Amino acid sequence: MESNSKAQALGRRSFLRHLGTGALGTLVGGFGTERWLSFWSSTQEGAPPLPLQGRAVEPVTYTTSSGIRIHNVQTGYVAVKSAHRLYTGSDGGGIPAIAFDRTWTEWMPINTWVIEHPEGIVMVDTGESAQAMNRDYFSCDPFNQFFYTAFLRFAVTPEDEIGSQLEVLGIPTDEVRWVVQTHLHSDHMGGLKAVAGSEIVVSNVDLNSRTGTLPCHYPPGFAPTIAEFQPEPVGPFTTSLPLTSDGKVRIVPTPGHTEGHQSVILLEDDVTWFFAGDTSFTEAQLTANQLGGIVANPAENRATLARIRELCGDRPTVYLPSHDPESRTRLLKQSTVNL
Repeated sequence: MESNSKAQALGRRSFLRHLGTGALGTLVGGFGTERWLSFWSSTQEGAPPLPLQGRAVEPVTYTTSSGIRIHNVQTGYVAVKSAHRLYTGSDGGGIPAIAFDRTWTEWMPINTWVIEHPEGIVMVDTGESAQAMNRDYFSCDPFNQFFYTAFLRFAVTPEDEIGSQLEVLGIPTDEVRWVVQTHLHSDHMGGLKAVAGSEIVVSNVDLNSRTGTLPCHYPPGFAPTIAEFQPEPVGPFTTSLPLTSDGKVRIVPTPGHTEGHQSVILLEDDVTWFFAGDTSFTEAQLTANQLGGIVANPAENRATLARIRELCGDRPTVYLPSHDPESRTRLLKQSTVNL
């Protein structure tokens, strides 16, 4: 548990870091969302055309040495500004760089992960909702609406959603025991309603954050479990939270992208599986120590990447970030990080 002084300091840093974001969000709501979106419509120029719609990307499965099945489930695609995926300027300059960027990335996957452990099914993130294709989906939260509609593009169909994908896998939604949210940005929590009966584990810091979260789309009666990390080290991570009694599936704190970002580790004898969320966009960014354009705390993000690299140096590790097009290939080939 954080001390009161540490929590207060974190709150002050978050407030100062996001003061500009909050002011802009207030202006968007007060000035009129439609007028702002019209003004910023030029920022959508150059966005990639929608990928072929109507057929979801089928899940793929890898069975580990101990018989645990890991499923890669892609819940559609997201495209962002180039400066969003990789920003090389000074810390804190990401949002202005993104706002004036006229170039876009290719469509990137929105990956989620389903781990069939003997003690129960663990899901890492719930992906995006097909409703994100409708600009009005974000209008319930004027504070964040501008950023989701001006800086991101989504391509998600109902067939892509996590509920539909679980049907393809033959897994009833009520058999998902745990859902671990790496963080609560829309493209990671849009499918929560499909698994609302599961134990949903979130970071308290992110749950109380105002930046990027959309409480208006939480399931009715949303009462998640708060991750309370224990002094149980996993390599360079000094604390962790075991989900399973055998200690194989653990949550570790990986702050930076958001202040409370967390990741999931599956510990096997021969290899460690690291379900990374948005610690970086790609494995290449991890090895090069490169940050994304929107990072809540750059210093913490760099420290997180350093810990992950140390873990990869200590033991064979398959690194699986949410938006890396190569993640599912690394899963199937058990390709470990080469530092």
